[in-house]
Amino acid sequence: MILILYISTLAVIATVCFILGLHILLRDISSKVNRLFFINSMLLNTVIAFTIFIQLADDVETAKFFQSMYNIIFISFLLESLYFSLVFTQHRLNLIMKVIVSVATSAVFIFFIIKGGELIALTKQGGVWIYKLKNIRFWFFVYSPLLFIIVFFMISTLYRYSRAASSNKGKKQAKIMLIFILISCSAGFFFLMIMPLFDGFRAPLLTPCFFALYLYGVFFAMTKYRFMVFNIKDIVQDVLTQIQDMVIILGPDKRILEMNNSASAMFRSVSGGGKGSFFTDVVYEKEAMEAVLDLLLEKRIFMKERITYLSKPDASVTDSTISAVSDKFGDLSAILIISRENRGINYFRNYFKLTAREMEILLHTISGMTNNEIAAVLDITKRTVETHQNNIYNKLAISNKIELLNITGDFGIKPL
Repeated sequence: MILILYISTLAVIATVCFILGLHILLRDISSKVNRLFFINSMLLNTVIAFTIFIQLADDVETAKFFQSMYNIIFISFLLESLYFSLVFTQHRLNLIMKVIVSVATSAVFIFFIIKGGELIALTKQGGVWIYKLKNIRFWFFVYSPLLFIIVFFMISTLYRYSRAASSNKGKKQAKIMLIFILISCSAGFFFLMIMPLFDGFRAPLLTPCFFALYLYGVFFAMTKYRFMVFNIKDIVQDVLTQIQDMVIILGPDKRILEMNNSASAMFRSVSGGGKGSFFTDVVYEKEAMEAVLDLLLEKRIFMKERITYLSKPDASVTDSTISAVSDKFGDLSAILIISRENRGINYFRNYFKLTAREMEILLHTISGMTNNEIAAVLDITKRTVETHQNNIYNKLAISNKIELLNITGDFGIKPL
């Protein structure tokens, strides 16, 4: 009866772990973090499987063999959990740390392969295999230090990340994972290493139960805080498709995450444009736009800009608004750009055969900027600005700024 209850409990835990891992994987199979979580859940299920194999063994030697394999896979699970934490926090172990972990792991694996049967005593009580530690020196001076090193690196990595993370989500995720790691590891070490030292304590392996709790804690952090992934549903995809203006959504790294149909149609003619590309690679004002986006990321302000997209056959001039999109935690999730084609400017430019640089200087000029200011903004010399202005005047058959304002006004072109 005890054996059936024990195995049934482990089977339920394994099923739940599989469901949690599969759920996270299917949410975004392209995410490395999600794939590692699924692998973590499968390794824990393998640990659970060998825990069951131990109980189903007919003789003590077979049970000891499964026990040795159980310990090797359990350490593999912890190592993969450490790697998961490093990927999540975008940290790396230095060479010394890698050597320490590798050497300690290799030593423990060799012990289990060669002398696994001599490290533990198994007796059957009530139909259940009960273990007792032998060779205490190995368990406390070889095995335990390895576990401590792995868990210490996990905790220290997450703790440093929770202190340094710029987003509230990142801090909360790391703290939740820290709490569950501490609870799972403390309880696991207590029941695995300390309690068997007392003669009155006799119990089958309970470690998988405690680390299933850790897995749930990570799952909770991933689902509750979405692992810092911006989802287009946050601003409703159905609404975007109805907007005729171009709508482009950038990540904090300034790469294009999403766009509506109008923007997609325009980007088909832009070399290297589309999802995943840097926004500054698809606009004419590269350096100026880089500065604008940096300012927006820092100040979280609403801005109006005239953006020229490198579409073909002719660049498209737009009047655009740029704003920051924050989530419910107050963290910056994305940059929202809404661009409306300025048909007057585009027609004007094509009609008078102005270059993109000439049009850019013309727009700065009618906005009231001096030649020195234009030169500073475009990072060119004042003489170059004057040369472009002379070319503009010749193409428009005018001779001064007043006539320039008049002719641009006739075409409905206004300063931004």
